[in-house]
Amino acid sequence: MTGAPHSHPIKAAVFDIDGTLALLDKETGTYAALPGAAQALDDCRARGLPAVAYTNGTFFPPAHYYPVLAAAGLELAPGHVLTPAAVAAQALARDGYRRIMVLGAEGTTVPLEEAGIEVIAAARGAPPVDAVLLGWCKDFNAEQVESVVQAVWDGARPYAGSVAPYFAGAGGKRLLGISGAIAAALTNATGVPVTVFGKPETAGLEIVSALTGARPQEMAIIGDDPKLEIRMGRRAGAYCIGVTTGIVDAAGFGAQPEAERAHQVLPSLHGLLSQPVFARD
Repeated sequence: MTGAPHSHPIKAAVFDIDGTLALLDKETGTYAALPGAAQALDDCRARGLPAVAYTNGTFFPPAHYYPVLAAAGLELAPGHVLTPAAVAAQALARDGYRRIMVLGAEGTTVPLEEAGIEVIAAARGAPPVDAVLLGWCKDFNAEQVESVVQAVWDGARPYAGSVAPYFAGAGGKRLLGISGAIAAALTNATGVPVTVFGKPETAGLEIVSALTGARPQEMAIIGDDPKLEIRMGRRAGAYCIGVTTGIVDAAGFGAQPEAERAHQVLPSLHGLLSQPVFARD
């Protein structure tokens, strides 16, 4: 898995955030850049290669990421941070949803409101809704879980930004994927599978294409989780680069099925754009 050939020129770089560009301290809400990350973004900017940060987290709405990442030395162009909730908001608004119950924090509610969707809190006595959307939340209770279950029993469609079981945090810790845990409880109670918008689904890459002009086959997808961004990238035909700065080591990347395996695995983002796949004709 070292520099496998790719038949398309790379016209955009799509970076995961947690475990790839930076690590989150959940207690303070601050990020620390990982080795080589700031230089990789600087090199993309110097070359004129669009760089998009696509996180699978819904801690914050997209606008919140820019200053906290900039404080860690990670500069991204306006509009170049993408979250599953932003993907969900575009898709659900396009599909005509007007009132959605959310079990999640502002990282989920804000993109929906910005898309013109009425957000209903998960609470007893809530009005009828078209759908429920699950995102990350710091605290939740049984009444909220029962409310989203009741909404699905009443006919609402269930969605989630992510159902990843965990992600990389500061100090080598794994941080629990809250929305995935709630989605499992919801499906257990209702028998209705939850539709996911975030990685490894490829819907977010449609937004990246619209933003950068690059087709998925012309993207390099860089991330630390072989089951999320790497699987997404392989499904879309992108060139996939794994980094071992997050939750999986090189052996973990190599253990994936061949069709879902990273084309290349690096120990960090140091010298990323010197890799042969980024060579210009």
